[in-house]
Amino acid sequence: MKGMNASMRKCLSFIFSILFIISSGATAAGSEKTSNINKKNEPIDDFFADYAIVAPPEPVNLPIIMYHQISENRGRLDTYIISPEEFEEDLKLFKDNGFTTITVSDLLRFVMKKKNLPEKPIMLTFDDGFESDYVYAFPLLKKYEMKAIFSIIGRFTDMFSEEGVVKHINYSHLSWDEIQEMYESGLADFHNHTYDMHVMGKRRGALPRKYESDEDYQKIISDDLGKLNEEYKEHLGISPEAFACPFGCYNDRLKEAVRKTGLSVILSSSQKMNTLTGDPEELLKLNRFLREHNKSMEKLVRSWDKYYNAGKEKKS
Repeated sequence: MKGMNASMRKCLSFIFSILFIISSGATAAGSEKTSNINKKNEPIDDFFADYAIVAPPEPVNLPIIMYHQISENRGRLDTYIISPEEFEEDLKLFKDNGFTTITVSDLLRFVMKKKNLPEKPIMLTFDDGFESDYVYAFPLLKKYEMKAIFSIIGRFTDMFSEEGVVKHINYSHLSWDEIQEMYESGLADFHNHTYDMHVMGKRRGALPRKYESDEDYQKIISDDLGKLNEEYKEHLGISPEAFACPFGCYNDRLKEAVRKTGLSVILSSSQKMNTLTGDPEELLKLNRFLREHNKSMEKLVRSWDKYYNAGKEKKS
């Protein structure tokens, strides 16, 4: 700029300053835009925020089967007790029809948009935690490489884990040692069926009493479910994510109380197909088909064809 007069130098200096400010602003805007893009690509950990932000997946049909006890004693077989042969026939039927067993964690990852479910998912659930789960169900799950969800009653597991306790396959419940072996196989998923609320008396299962305040009821639910959750942490190092309703007793007050304990899934006993759209609210009442002795599982599976055929027609 040598030779230029003072006014010319001042003018050029002013122009260069303006250009610098504009270019700096554009760079900052570009950086902010890039930062926002990166943020969108980051995994979203919040359960409900994820559902609100990310586009929902295609609806998925999810049948859930509810088992209770397995027995070789033919005289004991009834609505809630089936034979080992019946359970094995079920596993063969599901495999032959293209079903893949999933866990509660698989379901939660699907809702959080972190994992797709298989084409025909199915959940096998066992309530109460009888020792027959270990003696009969567990070996068959290993044989067919299938998974199941087990919801135990904490008080009975503690009782049958004590040294010297008298056991009999007709009434014994799982011990913590048996639960640990099953869990470590990767085929058994363990959840909450209350610590000590599986009773019918003044209270129907885990439902609130008629004049019980919300505050009192919440404390009872939190204390009971929390006790079993703490025992799971102690023995397995896990925190259950699902709650199976004792006797299938369910209402909106139970739903809210269970949700506030931190559990995201509630298994009811309504015998219907679940069609999931990715809404986490749907997990707070999942329907289950009761497996009864002498009930035709093949007929039940055939009845699901309308759901899968409807999906195919929609895609075509």
